[in-house]
Amino acid sequence: QHCAMVCFSAAVLTKGGKVLLARQFVEMSRMRIENHLATFPKLIGTEKQHNTVETAEVRYVYRPIETLLLVLVTNKHSNIVEDLETLRLFARVLTEYCPGELDEAAVCRNAFELVFAFDEVVALGHKENVTMHDIQVNIEMESHEEKLANMIRQSKEREAVEEMKRKARTIARENRSHSAKGGGGGYSPSDGRDGVSAMVPTSTVAAGLGADVSTSFAASLNFGSPAPTFAKPVKKGTGMQLGKPKGGQNVNLLQAMAEEGEVALAPQVGAAAAPVVGGASGVRGVGNAGIQLSIDEKLVVTMTRDGGLQSMEVKGDLQLLINDGALGKAILPLSMGDNPGFQFKTHPNINKQLFGAKPPVLALRDASRAFPTGSALGVLKWRLQTSDDSQVPLLINCWPTQTADDTFEINVEYELNGDFELRDVRIAIPTTNAANVAAAAGDATHDKRANVLLWTIPIIDGSNTSATVEFVASSPAGADGFFPISVAFTSPRTFCEIDVPEVRSAENDALLPFAKQAGLSVESYTVV
Repeated sequence: QHCAMVCFSAAVLTKGGKVLLARQFVEMSRMRIENHLATFPKLIGTEKQHNTVETAEVRYVYRPIETLLLVLVTNKHSNIVEDLETLRLFARVLTEYCPGELDEAAVCRNAFELVFAFDEVVALGHKENVTMHDIQVNIEMESHEEKLANMIRQSKEREAVEEMKRKARTIARENRSHSAKGGGGGYSPSDGRDGVSAMVPTSTVAAGLGADVSTSFAASLNFGSPAPTFAKPVKKGTGMQLGKPKGGQNVNLLQAMAEEGEVALAPQVGAAAAPVVGGASGVRGVGNAGIQLSIDEKLVVTMTRDGGLQSMEVKGDLQLLINDGALGKAILPLSMGDNPGFQFKTHPNINKQLFGAKPPVLALRDASRAFPTGSALGVLKWRLQTSDDSQVPLLINCWPTQTADDTFEINVEYELNGDFELRDVRIAIPTTNAANVAAAAGDATHDKRANVLLWTIPIIDGSNTSATVEFVASSPAGADGFFPISVAFTSPRTFCEIDVPEVRSAENDALLPFAKQAGLSVESYTVV
């Protein structure tokens, strides 16, 4: 009975019968579908809002939409109630992906997007169990493989930087040891007479350059932030120096430009490279593991300015990457909490019975097959939607108090909710000016180019669960000028209580070596 209920085609026509778009869901010749669509305009009347007509072979389910007709061609055994429901979903897709006036030009302009969306509604002639939101998510085609590849690349780059630093330190130690033993090998960069330079051993210069190249390369990578243009001058002591920096006036000019927001200043030489921002916290050496697991969650939150929660969504996935083909036949035992409110979805090739068992296990339906090598695979996805403000990890309250016509005293407070550890927290408050800025935690500076007051807190945990920033600013738009407030952070903890404690072989149940990383980051977090 299920096989008999088939949707042959979905088409968009003008009321004159011109075919603008037709998508076939079963194998059929072009001549046959053209005959069906050419017959349809002769069968319909103009007085009905939507209806069905039949021929000896097929049934037409149609609906006028502005100046166009949306038509489904089905067999005569199909369920008319389900056909009408499918027609309504197609109508929503048509209006969603043809914004503005729905006419012939709009359909032709968005033809490819419509075809892709139609394929999400019907597959092989049968309607998929999807909503409009599911279709939009699938059409976006976010590449988890690309994201994981970028994480691996960044991990390798960090390892290269650390290796360069290590070698530079080794060379420096060898040179110091050689100078101490040789006695005559240690030279001073200056012999004490003005304008006269002394000889410097080549190896010593190479060691110094190696350290500078290492640290400057680490600073130039500066993962997660724009590449710096210039470096702040470092306050130096009176010890021995290989050289003296030149162009002091230029450096002072660059400092002044940086204060005006015209250029970005780099970290001091010797400072550690910035951590990865906006992704799962990395595990050192993950790029060399034969099996790599990535647990990544994205947070979407919209809060009201009085501290209430408007909406919150958590989207997470578990990515599996096999680098060693010999380890492809693997199973993943899971350790999961209660996770109330979460919806889970496994990859089509995953054994759903094993996932539903206690304890749950992720394994291929065909135990003789292996996971693909060299390509990340999303084996599990989960989602949580809630309006319970007790779930929000960070509450933001903004209190603007008007003191003059356009002048306000602004007090912004954060409050940690729960036992999360939030890292690299950035709170951006829209304002064209800011004076008397005072932050109880972290650092607050006004970015004149972005017109925001940026409040940064390196880490928020149980030791600083609440803090405020205060400043004075003018806003011709009133208090609304200080909204929306944007928030960003990362966390090593995920909302979903899920872990992969071990990876085993599907052939002999032996333990397999693997590396994993997990973390939470913000996709959108606003106070409106």
